[in-house]
Amino acid sequence: MFSKTTTTKISVLTLAALLAVTGCAKKTPGLNDSPSTAPSEAAVSQSPEVTLDFGTPLDLGSGIKVTLSQPVSFVPGVYASNFVKGEVANRFEVSIENGGTADLDVTQFIITSSSNGEPCVDVLDGDSGINGAPTEPLAAGASVKFNYAIACHAKVGAPYKISVTAGASLVGLSGTLK
Repeated sequence: MFSKTTTTKISVLTLAALLAVTGCAKKTPGLNDSPSTAPSEAAVSQSPEVTLDFGTPLDLGSGIKVTLSQPVSFVPGVYASNFVKGEVANRFEVSIENGGTADLDVTQFIITSSSNGEPCVDVLDGDSGINGAPTEPLAAGASVKFNYAIACHAKVGAPYKISVTAGASLVGLSGTLK
């Protein structure tokens, strides 16, 4: 019916649509004062990328810092979404600190991943505490941590790349699937 790539694109577009419906269109002061919630593919591909190590905070300016923990192997539960048996799943923790003076729209952070040039999918697994990113604005001076998981049609040990886009900033992290 649909190829894995088409299904992944549909999932990403569906997620973007859901985020727009959940209040992302509200203008919240923060990293990006435009009402748009997601940069275009062209803007992301042309943005300068900063490469970091897992566990190293990325300072986005204005007191905003984002940290991704080292991914670890993960076995999704029976009711996990977007996971197909045979894929390799990894989970990691995302930490966002708002040291700024205004609320931060955390829905503007977009996480994508790939392995061997093929896109990986986001996995939601409420039974394992992986419920997706928060949708409420992060108050000035506050921080939030949440679990995130991906599944890749690859083998353990294959290289992968995780990218986080926040406004005009793009950070890339690379490793191997666990």
